[in-house]
Amino acid sequence: MPITLDTSLPASLYPLAWLIGSWEGTGALSGASDAPGATDARIEQQLVCSAREDGALDWRSTIHRVDAPAPLPPTSAFARDEAPSPASEGSGERTLLHREDGVWTVGDLLPGQDRATAEAARPGTPESYLSHRLQARLTRRGEQAEDWAGEVRGPRVQLALGTPGGEISQTRMVGYVSGRLMWLWERRTPVADGAPGETALTPYLSLELHRV
Repeated sequence: MPITLDTSLPASLYPLAWLIGSWEGTGALSGASDAPGATDARIEQQLVCSAREDGALDWRSTIHRVDAPAPLPPTSAFARDEAPSPASEGSGERTLLHREDGVWTVGDLLPGQDRATAEAARPGTPESYLSHRLQARLTRRGEQAEDWAGEVRGPRVQLALGTPGGEISQTRMVGYVSGRLMWLWERRTPVADGAPGETALTPYLSLELHRV
């Protein structure tokens, strides 16, 4: 599905034009508890991304956990080889997982970008995309604000959250695929049966949203 550019947007938000709007959809919360053999839980998200007068983007997300089997999003990014574990249909009861507000700011081009080549390329091809720096200050209710950094290239965002020691503690990937919004959030967790202190980035939640 082609991306329609709203020319009334601030020029600074052109790289995120595909993200602006209202979205909703479902996904999976990985390992919903720390108990051995814990299965994924179903989640539902309402997301609103809107332009600010200062040229930044407002991000407002509400995610509920649902007492129901987790879906398997039909995308290569989120597909899993194993079959879902047997589960009851559940009560359908919804419990707030978290609310998150944030401000996303698009920065300068990353080093090595060739604007002339991108402008000469056919729109929508990989050669036509330029990579911009991206910063996101995100706050979930009851928690301290987090400063994420990364890049936006075409209809895809990659963000990372670092620790004071310089290690990446969390990552997010957001992409626009065939008119849908796909996103994956990973967190660093201990490696099962790993060496003492060994950790790795593992999926926390994944969602597939459609535009409302």
